[in-house]
Amino acid sequence: MSFMCEMIPLSLYLCETLVSLRLHYVALLSFESVSLPNLKVMHLEENLYADDEILEKLISSCHVLESLTVVRNVDETVKVLRVRSKTLNSLKLVLDSSKSWYNDDSDDWEVLIDAPRLKYLSLEDYQSVSFVISNVASSAKVEIDVSFNVNDIWDENESMERFSAVGKLPYGLLSVRDMTISETTLKIICQYMKLEPVPSFPNMNRLQTKLYITDMELSLPKFLESFPNLQTLVLKLKGVTYEDEMWFSSIPECMQRSLEYVEMTRSDCGAGIEMIMKLVKYLLENSLVLKKLTLRLDCVGKEQESTVVTQLMRFRACSSSASVINVVRLEDDATIFQHPY
Repeated sequence: MSFMCEMIPLSLYLCETLVSLRLHYVALLSFESVSLPNLKVMHLEENLYADDEILEKLISSCHVLESLTVVRNVDETVKVLRVRSKTLNSLKLVLDSSKSWYNDDSDDWEVLIDAPRLKYLSLEDYQSVSFVISNVASSAKVEIDVSFNVNDIWDENESMERFSAVGKLPYGLLSVRDMTISETTLKIICQYMKLEPVPSFPNMNRLQTKLYITDMELSLPKFLESFPNLQTLVLKLKGVTYEDEMWFSSIPECMQRSLEYVEMTRSDCGAGIEMIMKLVKYLLENSLVLKKLTLRLDCVGKEQESTVVTQLMRFRACSSSASVINVVRLEDDATIFQHPY
């Protein structure tokens, strides 16, 4: 890729009037000094850097920077990405390994973040092994889609090698209030929890994740134990199961004291509808302060819709609040059932 990149002039590092900067497919050479006193927005996408320190120095030298996006691929030279900024409030980091010429399975890839004013963080990275977040704002919203470079989560030998790094990420997110986590990240963390506990997230009030139906029984209650004050849970359900029985062996603390709103989405319900109904029953019967449960479903015809409504009518909620359950058709966003408990 290097022969396709243009070299940016060194004068760019000394532009005192620059407010917004976007660089795409360019080469950033070494520099002695940076003076970008008005730069507030920077978007760096698939560039070449002479070494890791250049990118780190460029970021830390922008003293009023508020929004930063860095998109890398595996063929670049930056394996250790350090983001240190006292002014940054929005950060998006993407590491795309799909375009790589080769498979780098080393442990050299790391992300380190120190940004005490950060209010929004997005990590999309299937290459880096370690994520160390030492400082974010207490009201931060985070979106996490990382794999810790675990190629096969069910390969115990590989997983054990990576799990020492998995535990670093949760400790950097203890203060956040709103988190969206991918199904891949959730699976890996749940595997890690079989060996080591993860810390409690006392400030978290909203959690959104994708969850395979086959993992609900084992993953969901145990994972929710880490969020004792959770108020809103958003689940996107995937996959099918042909097991006749599913039971939940525990009731997380948040269901007994704080969980008020649940939203579940499932497209192409098909064979998975029975497991969804069992999850709904579990939530209704064990969530003591639940106010509203919304199901967004793509049922297979009117007959399955009727079956869903019939089953819901039989459920009983234990909440002392006025619980309401809504069923919304995904196709046209129309409400097909609404019932107070």
